[in-house]
Amino acid sequence: MPNQNHNRNSNLWLGFAFGAISVAAVALLLGTKKGRQTLKKILELSENLEENALTIAEEIEEAIADRAEKLPETKLDKPILGTLLDKMKTLRN
Repeated sequence: MPNQNHNRNSNLWLGFAFGAISVAAVALLLGTKKGRQTLKKILELSENLEENALTIAEEIEEAIADRAEKLPETKLDKPILGTLLDKMKTLRN
């Protein structure tokens, strides 16, 4: 029983520390001018991340298709990456 009580206490302090760090980060990002600029940059990067990921996936798919055409006896059904790319595009729309 004493071991369970110790685990509960450590979980309490871990949660408290996580909450304190989260509040400090939000206060820094929203409370200061430099923090708001940093938050704006983070949001811009996250918006561009989806577009960049799709572009990179398309380039990888093209490179794989080019290499597959050069190899003899290669079955050129729709590649797995192409299927994944189609799913990403449908989720985006």
